[in-house]
Amino acid sequence: MIKNGNPVQPMIKVENLSKWFGKHKVLNNINITVVPGEVVVIIGSSGSGKSTLLRCINFLEKPQKGTINIDGTEINCKSKNLHLVRRDVGMVFQHFNLFPHMTVMNNVIEGLTQVKKMNRQEALEVGRKMLDKVGMQEKADTYPSMISGGQKQRVAIARALAMNPKIMLFDEPTSALDPELVGDVLLVMKKLAADGMTMIVVTHEMGFAREVADRIIYMDEGRIVERGSAEDIYNNPQNERTKEFLSRIL
Repeated sequence: MIKNGNPVQPMIKVENLSKWFGKHKVLNNINITVVPGEVVVIIGSSGSGKSTLLRCINFLEKPQKGTINIDGTEINCKSKNLHLVRRDVGMVFQHFNLFPHMTVMNNVIEGLTQVKKMNRQEALEVGRKMLDKVGMQEKADTYPSMISGGQKQRVAIARALAMNPKIMLFDEPTSALDPELVGDVLLVMKKLAADGMTMIVVTHEMGFAREVADRIIYMDEGRIVERGSAEDIYNNPQNERTKEFLSRIL
């Protein structure tokens, strides 16, 4: 793939990916290539396969067909290094999944101490940097029940970033938040994009997509129907399904 006139190895390459749940085909022959530092935003109606695609890329779901390459390494259920590849892929979900019995800091460093076997002092140093990055350092000793939903999501982002991933996947990270809490989370994501993090974001926040996305992909019924720059998709969609979808939400 070419970026700025130079050949670049894709950070993510998905080829001919298909996924069934029973007889229902959730993903139908998906092909996506993402280069380092690129932000790809996936839009579409609920049930179009967006979240399942992210879960397949992180192998939380097993696809029945197709290949997934992360930074040049093909991953599948038989990969001996699947857990190592997963370390390179951070994921933030709709719901925060923080441990309620742990402080904010301990939530952030749990993966460092348990998975990466980092000593606690080093982990705390990383944790402080990540919490500062998302504007949550002052809440380090607070428990999740004492902070807002938007703050919890920022902690979840810090937790993912602490593992030093090459890729961040966001699955509708603001959909469970009250409207007044959405902005702080989107601001953190905008900063990550500006810092050059490779990101795939599933979202209904169309203003965010317009501002941050290098490319937008529109999915419908398990297929990629259209893809292009934000300007192309918003101002000149080619597919009738894309036009219909955008007319409902813009």
